[in-house]
Amino acid sequence: MGERTMTVKKEEDVRLEFVFNSETGSLEERMIIQNPQNFEVLSKEEKQRRMNYAKREFERKSDKRGPFVMGKNASICQLEQTEITVSDRRYFMELVIYAGFDGEPLKKDNEYLTNKTIAVLWGINEFNTSRRLNKFVKLNLLHKEKYGNYNVYVLNQLYFSKGALRTNQKFVKLFQHKLKEVADEIRKIEDMKNRKRKVPIKLGDVLGLLHAMLPYFHYETYYLVKNPDEKITEESETVLDALERCPKALKHLPKTQIGRILGHKNPDRPTIDKYFHILQKAGAVMVLTTKGRSRYLIHPDLMFRLDSNGQDEYTRHVRAQFGQHDSH
Repeated sequence: MGERTMTVKKEEDVRLEFVFNSETGSLEERMIIQNPQNFEVLSKEEKQRRMNYAKREFERKSDKRGPFVMGKNASICQLEQTEITVSDRRYFMELVIYAGFDGEPLKKDNEYLTNKTIAVLWGINEFNTSRRLNKFVKLNLLHKEKYGNYNVYVLNQLYFSKGALRTNQKFVKLFQHKLKEVADEIRKIEDMKNRKRKVPIKLGDVLGLLHAMLPYFHYETYYLVKNPDEKITEESETVLDALERCPKALKHLPKTQIGRILGHKNPDRPTIDKYFHILQKAGAVMVLTTKGRSRYLIHPDLMFRLDSNGQDEYTRHVRAQFGQHDSH
């Protein structure tokens, strides 16, 4: 007989408490039995499965980054074959901030967003707002629904969902609080640059770059790469160890490919550099340049793929790097 362990009969009869140890960067677990009468003998593997499930649930609920939507990588990649522009992507990202759970219409301040309120949000007239929203419906980014005398809009779960994920497709968590913070920072940068200009410049489309880059976000390292799903760590190895052991494991996205993703017929390197420079100032990315080649690291409080609350050692290291970067 294999090793057997005494535990409780139902998952709801056991509660796990976790205490975060700031010195080790790990969660220490404690199991509390809710109903001592319900005992049965379970395998060690089943006990571990239940412990892991409870731990993941705890980490989700204790994630300080707040609500997120899940962008589905393969579907978003397919948008590159459509007529979507970086400007379209920008306006769509501004709506993602207000996505509700499981098919609920976009909402701000407890009011559903309509063509009129979206026009105010975007800062453009209602005619152009209606035209762009219709394009999003045609591209299947949004569903249009009637609500009284108004149209309201829902994220099409082909590309994004918020709530239970009913697919095995790879996805990226996009945190709404950080996304709004980045969008607000871009507006501040735009306002600063236009203070003394007679002809204002528009920088809002920079936000659209983040939408295009979602499928290229590496799940372990947070860099933008050609191989975002490729595991670089070996068993019991940290991400930093893996990067030191095999520095060429990541196939970083070059500007030419970024240009093609954005729909440039001839990749416009200066524009791409300008976009990333503004995103860096807005706290969304870190641009690391070595020997004339740029690598792009995304803030883990903006995008994330691991099933955890982002308090592991590597994520805290990256977050600290962004903190140092912001302070200079």
